[in-house]
Amino acid sequence: MTVNNIASYTSRFRLSGLGGSGLDTDTVVTQLMNVEKIPINKLYQKKQLAEWKRDDYRSITNLLRGLKDEFFDVLKPSTNMLSQSSYKKYTGTSTDDTIVTVAGNSSSIPGSHTISVTSIATAGKAESSSGVTDPLEGNAVSDYNLSGKTLEITLDGITRDITLDNYSYVAGAPSTSDIVAKASTGLQALVDTAFGSGKITVTYDGNTEKLEFANAGGASKITLTGGTALDKLGFTADASNRLDTSKSLSDLSTAFATDLTFNGSGELKFTINSTRFTFDQSVSLSSMFNTINTNSDVNVNIQYDETTDKIVITSKQLGYGDNIIIDAAAQEGNFFGAAGASAINTGSATTSQGVDADVEIDGQTLIRSSNTFTVNGVTYNLLKAHTDPAAQSETVSLSLDVDSIYNNIKSFVDKYNDIISTINTKLGEKYDREYPPLTDEQKADMEAEDIKKWEDKAKTGLLRNDQLLQGIVYNMRQALSDSIGDVTINLSSIGITTSDYTEQGKLIIDETELKEAISNNPEAVSELFTKASGTDYSSSLTSGERTQRYEEEGLAYRLSDILNDYIRTTDGKGLLLERAGMEDDRTEYSNSIYTEIDNYNDRISELLEKLSDKENKYYAKFTAMEQAISRMNAQSNWLSSQLGGSG
Repeated sequence: MTVNNIASYTSRFRLSGLGGSGLDTDTVVTQLMNVEKIPINKLYQKKQLAEWKRDDYRSITNLLRGLKDEFFDVLKPSTNMLSQSSYKKYTGTSTDDTIVTVAGNSSSIPGSHTISVTSIATAGKAESSSGVTDPLEGNAVSDYNLSGKTLEITLDGITRDITLDNYSYVAGAPSTSDIVAKASTGLQALVDTAFGSGKITVTYDGNTEKLEFANAGGASKITLTGGTALDKLGFTADASNRLDTSKSLSDLSTAFATDLTFNGSGELKFTINSTRFTFDQSVSLSSMFNTINTNSDVNVNIQYDETTDKIVITSKQLGYGDNIIIDAAAQEGNFFGAAGASAINTGSATTSQGVDADVEIDGQTLIRSSNTFTVNGVTYNLLKAHTDPAAQSETVSLSLDVDSIYNNIKSFVDKYNDIISTINTKLGEKYDREYPPLTDEQKADMEAEDIKKWEDKAKTGLLRNDQLLQGIVYNMRQALSDSIGDVTINLSSIGITTSDYTEQGKLIIDETELKEAISNNPEAVSELFTKASGTDYSSSLTSGERTQRYEEEGLAYRLSDILNDYIRTTDGKGLLLERAGMEDDRTEYSNSIYTEIDNYNDRISELLEKLSDKENKYYAKFTAMEQAISRMNAQSNWLSSQLGGSG
C-alpha cells in the first residue's frame, strides 16, 4: 500500500463548531491531532529519504550501465575494451580505391601488398526468356463516335487525360485504323502530344478491329486507368502491359502471357535449391517473392523487373557454379519451365552464369567465390577488374591507426573519471539534518521555488560514506593498479597514471607516451587490457577461483567483472540491483529499499487507522461535553424560571 498524504486520514461527516461551551471544536481537535500526527510525519520523512536514496543508487547504476554499454559490448567491436580489435586498428590505403580497398583485423601485420584483378566475382542469374505479361490489347471497338469522351493513361507514374474525337465520319466504313491514324486527333497523335513522341505506340488488328498499346523509347509501364471512352475502346479499368505484383496469384493468372495454372488444391508448388515452397492462389505475387527471398536456405533473390517485363532470379552466392536449380519433377502448377508463366527454365536454371574472382596478390594467383576475402590478416574488397590485368596492378597498404586507438582509450578513461568523480562526490557530501523532507502541510504554505531549494538540500548527503559505493571505487582503483600475471607492463608504463589524492583516483593520460606505446608495442598494450583468464566469470565462483581469475585477466576484464558484480541482470542480480533495483527489471519491485519503503507504508497505514480512531474519540468527548453543558443550561434556566415565578 502506498501512502502519500496523511492529511486525509478520515472522511467521516461530523457536525462541529461553536457549542454551548463557546469552544471552536474543529480548531481544538485539529491542534490536538497535530501533536498526534508527529510519529506519522516522522515515518513519512523516513520513507521519503529511502525513496531519494533509492533514486541516488539508481543514478549510479545508470552511470555504470552507460560505461558497460559503450565499452564492454561485443556488438560494438570498435569500442569494446575486451576485444583485441580495439587496440589493433588499421588504416587501409589503395593506389586506386575504385579497384580494391583493404582493411585490417586483430591478426593483421602492417605492410604493403601488390594486387592485380583479372575478374571480380559475379552472381548467376536466371530470367524469363521473354516478357511475361499479356499485351495491352482490348476487345473490338464498339463505338466510333467518341467526340468529347476521355481516356486516362498512366505512363511510368505520370497520368494524363486525353480527349477523343468523332471517328465515324470517314470515307467508307469506319475502322479501328481511323481511330489510330486520324491526323492530329487520332490516338497515336494524342498520346504523342501527352507524353512525347515515341514512348507509346498504338496499333490495331485489321481483322479483329482491336487496339493495342505498347511501350517504346525507354518507357515501361502503361496503365489505362480510366475515362469515359475506356469501355468503348474495348478495355477495362487499370488494364496494363505490366504485372501488378500486389495482386493475388489468382487475379494475375490470366495477366501472364502464358496463363498461370494451379494444382487441384489451387496451389503452386515448386522446389528451388532443394527448398520446397507451397503458395495458395490467394497469396500476392510480391508476398510469394518475399517468402522466397527471406529464406536463408534457398539463398536467392527473385523479383519482377518492370522495365524488361521479366522475372529475374539472382543467386546470393557469388561465383561460378550451379547456384540456381529448379526441380522440374517437383513442380505443381506451371510457374516455372520454358513454357511456364515465368518463362524460366527448370533444372540448372542459370541463364547468366556467375564467375569467380580471379586475382594475383604478391605474385600468387587466387580464385575466390566472393569479392571480400581475407589473406594473411588483410581483408580485400574487390570493386572492379583491371582492364589489362597483365600490365596493371595496385599497391595496398595497412598501417596502424594510432590516433583511433588512442582516442578510444582516452574516451574510456574520460568516462571512467566521470564515474569516479560522481561517486566520490556522493561519498563526500554532508547530510544536513536541519533540512528534513517536507510534509504536505509544510508544502502547502510554501512557494514551488522554495520547496525545490529545500528538497535539494534535503537530498544532499544521503550516500555519504556509503559502503557499497566505497566498494565500487576501491575495487576499480585496485583493479587498475594490481599487476597482471606474466604481463610485463602496466598503466604507468604506457603513460596512464593516477592523479594525486585530491583527485581521488582519477586517471591522467600522457598523450605522447601512450601513442608511443601503441605505435611501438601494440601487442603488449592489447594484452594489458584484453588478457583473458582460463576461468569464466560467474557469480558462483569460489573465493579461490575469483582470485585466480583476477590475477590472470587484463584490466578491461577486471573492470568488466566489477561492473557485473554490481549491475548484472542475469546469473543472479548485481549488488546495486539487490539494494535499489532498476527500472524495467524485476528488481524494480524486488530490492531491499523497496522492502523498507513497503514497511514504512504498512506502519503509516496502521497509524492512520489509529489516528482516525483517536480523532473520533476526541469528537465524541467534545460532543458529550457539549451535551452535558446543554443539559446543565436547560436545568439552570428551568430553576431560574421557577424561582422567578414564586417571587
